[in-house]
Amino acid sequence: MRSVNSARDAGTRIGRSYPDVWVPDEILMQVVRSHIGPQIKLQRSAQDRAAEGWSTTFTTMLALALLTGSLLVLSLLPESVLSPFPESIQSVIRALDPWSPLLTLVSIALVLLSVGTGLALRRARQAARDRRRASVRALIQSGFQGAKVALERRRAKQGMPLDRDMARDMTRNSLRPDPARLGVTPRGAEELVAQWMRHLGETDAEVTSYRGDGGVDVGGRKYIAQVKHYAANVGVAPIRELAGVASADGRSPLFFTSTGYAPGAIEFADRSGIALFMYSAELGELHGMNGRAKTLMIHGLN
Repeated sequence: MRSVNSARDAGTRIGRSYPDVWVPDEILMQVVRSHIGPQIKLQRSAQDRAAEGWSTTFTTMLALALLTGSLLVLSLLPESVLSPFPESIQSVIRALDPWSPLLTLVSIALVLLSVGTGLALRRARQAARDRRRASVRALIQSGFQGAKVALERRRAKQGMPLDRDMARDMTRNSLRPDPARLGVTPRGAEELVAQWMRHLGETDAEVTSYRGDGGVDVGGRKYIAQVKHYAANVGVAPIRELAGVASADGRSPLFFTSTGYAPGAIEFADRSGIALFMYSAELGELHGMNGRAKTLMIHGLN
């Protein structure tokens, strides 16, 4: 694709067909880039043509500099070096002697011109690369906007059932956790997550009594959760372990942490259907960190 309109149309198709209507913008941008990027075929820009022109000029100047430099070297060869050569070659080389001063000046001039055109070529190539990157960014951004508009239309039709959360609060079925100003212990974090899960609709969520690598910290009828309460971002390994446990268990996996997630962890979770959450015990807040989690926060765990 070469035009902004074609990129927007491609993005619109992505937005109409993407399975998760509540996908976060950063994930949507990755999807658009992976789909549109390989299709981009830019026309030659003025910067590309300028770079090609400077490339031809630089090649010509360099070739002439090498030629005149070689002639200058031949004109300066002493007789002792020329004696093994045939007389015809010696006569040709001796004919260059009167031209030595001129060859010197021309060689210096051509070397300087080669350096100048080389620098100009470097600048022209950089300008062409910058232009290409800007064009690619514009096409991908246009595709992203097309996908975003299509998703917004789907969201408007589907609606945002925020009243479900309001109903839970009003009936006091499962209250959201209060802020814990002094923080929580790792065990307290598991209790906190269990309360968040109950608030979101998994009414029988409770902290489990068993441990182990990739184990389940909180479980309910439909969902299992692993909880990490430490300072570092969660990498892909714990997410992969939870995916294996969920595959054998049959319940849907949730992951909760007090910090954040490495990009590789988010990508793996998206492929595996794992919802990633980040909680703040001190503020009493819960945030969905990928599309699956945001969907569950809107629609609940029912």
